[in-house]
Amino acid sequence: MVNVLSHALMKTVFLGKSVPDKAFHIALTGTADYIPHMGVVILSAAKYNVDLPIIYHVFVNRLTETEKIRLTEAAEMAGSEIQVHLIDDRCFETMLLSDGVAAFFYRFLVPPAMVGITDRVLYLDGDMMVHGSLRYLAELDFGGMAAAVVTDRKEKLQMDRVHTAHYFNAGMMLINVETWQEEGFFDDIVRRAQDNVKKVGKRLSHHDQDIHNQMLDGHTLYIDRKYNYLYNLDRQSLFKKQPVNADWQDQVIIHFAGHAKPWHSWVQDWPVVAAYAKIQRQSPWRDVPLVPPKGKKNLHQAARTARMQGRWGEMLKWYGKYVRSKL
Repeated sequence: MVNVLSHALMKTVFLGKSVPDKAFHIALTGTADYIPHMGVVILSAAKYNVDLPIIYHVFVNRLTETEKIRLTEAAEMAGSEIQVHLIDDRCFETMLLSDGVAAFFYRFLVPPAMVGITDRVLYLDGDMMVHGSLRYLAELDFGGMAAAVVTDRKEKLQMDRVHTAHYFNAGMMLINVETWQEEGFFDDIVRRAQDNVKKVGKRLSHHDQDIHNQMLDGHTLYIDRKYNYLYNLDRQSLFKKQPVNADWQDQVIIHFAGHAKPWHSWVQDWPVVAAYAKIQRQSPWRDVPLVPPKGKKNLHQAARTARMQGRWGEMLKWYGKYVRSKL
């Protein structure tokens, strides 16, 4: 079977200055509107890794002239190179679920794009912030495994659901490029994604994370959670236990994996978000506005957050909009 993603990468745009051949490679993926968030991840990694040469790879479906200028400035600020890999969304048609979003599967393209360039690449989601040295990952011995990963929330429940020995969060994967190539994982994961669509009838089915876990079961090295710490900005209902986060300053890679993201307007009082916002204010995306609550889930989160912070007028406003959104 021909791999439908074999020609999904159309071209690569090189920005910034070239760095040594022994550089560490970091890859991020997303739609064009996610570039500001990926830019903050890049600058956070650069901030805490001045002694580690890094090449950043951004996989997107479109690059405007404005974002090209901003990414060029970010590359200069990081003292590094950013390679923008442009993707043809049409190649993903056979694996799309009911939301029709191809971007969830962009990370499939990361390992094959790195063949012949590096022995490893760190994949990071765009809703993250690096807050420490990545040298451990740059020098980690894979021990023959295909990837180094971190366990996900409610791992036992997820393991039972997908019938695997472990379950990891695919928002961070340190990928062993050579093993990925030798084991044929690129062809395998595309086939699995296509089979998933046939099985679920285009219903949403955890996008690619389940597929990664099933394919890589027994091929992953589990490392400390601080390299993909799932930091929860969400608030639960009044009678439920609120999530408890470990000290964010002790984490190396912070992953804002809930509904609330650090670019949302109603979470700006969190200290960890203040650290994220400081990086954004010093970035080429300093003028990108915060995102107000939209849709039922976010309106509900905004209302709960205002309630827990004693901002009663704001709470009533968001609860009112939440109730009206359900009518």
